[in-house]
Amino acid sequence: LIESPRWLLGRDRASRQARHIIKKLRGLRYDHEIEIEVNHFVSASHKQACDNNEENTSSKVAFLAMLMDKQIRKLLVCSLVLQMAQQLCGINAVFYYSTMFFEGLIDSPLLGTTLVGGVNVVATYIALLLMENTNRRTLILWSAGGMFVSSVMLVVCLLGYFSKMASLFFVISFVSFFEIGLGPIPWLIVAEMFEAKYVATAMSASCQLNWVCNFIVGLIFPYMQSSLGAFSFLPFAVVLLFTIIFVIVWLPETKGTTPEELRDDIVRSLSHLMLLSDDGSNENHSSSVGNPIDIEWRRAMDDLKQQEEEDMKRGTYNYGFQPINSNLVEAPELDWQTRITGGAGT
Repeated sequence: LIESPRWLLGRDRASRQARHIIKKLRGLRYDHEIEIEVNHFVSASHKQACDNNEENTSSKVAFLAMLMDKQIRKLLVCSLVLQMAQQLCGINAVFYYSTMFFEGLIDSPLLGTTLVGGVNVVATYIALLLMENTNRRTLILWSAGGMFVSSVMLVVCLLGYFSKMASLFFVISFVSFFEIGLGPIPWLIVAEMFEAKYVATAMSASCQLNWVCNFIVGLIFPYMQSSLGAFSFLPFAVVLLFTIIFVIVWLPETKGTTPEELRDDIVRSLSHLMLLSDDGSNENHSSSVGNPIDIEWRRAMDDLKQQEEEDMKRGTYNYGFQPINSNLVEAPELDWQTRITGGAGT
């Protein structure tokens, strides 16, 4: 394991070890290329430090600052909901209690547990290949949808409508679909949604919530199994259904976008919603999301257009020129002979 070049450069701007690591990681050959990368690291670190000072996003107040920012708050909610969905979908109920779950279903519960672990490893490798070429939202939808169908079919199998081996198949499919989406993406998407100054705080909050939900599932699943029996996976199916709806309606796509682009998209969407809302519903326009100058300008133009239309209907609109004075005496129309002779014959 090598040291982080960014950390080394933060301690010593002239660190030769950092330059050696950058050369090795980037595959660079010339010194000037290495120095360019070093400057990029130093500039990024300096900019992040300045942003932290300006935005007051130190470790003590970073989480509150994220909650106060309406744009960041939506991304934070998406991140936390995905962490909850990852655990409350019931995956660790399978991992923790697979041997107990397979008792009475197959002859060798230990064999079922081994198969689940092997499928978990293979599906993780498949997920690495898929994440390079597939959108995050698409993978999560396929993952949650497959797990939802598997959990429903697992309930049907436990009710005795299918064979016991079918239940083993649907447990394996449940784990497989988890590993292509809900398993890795909630962790990956945190780094893709947030700017560098927010990543550590967002990851910390996500990790804490993830373990809390993990603890809850591990604690209550034995009681669920004893009280619900064949329907023990039904609550997990409900969680997966809500996860699908949440992803379709609220989760933004992060593949191929930067955190700044995500924030701009949120600003545009929220600004559009605010413009369509009643003017009286939000008196303080300066505190609304979006550019308050643009919003005030649009409203001023709308008011001016409405006033001009009312003036046109009343006949009092000023078109930019003076009307013809009716008191002026119109010049008499000359006949064609006078126009030709220029009035010489009169």
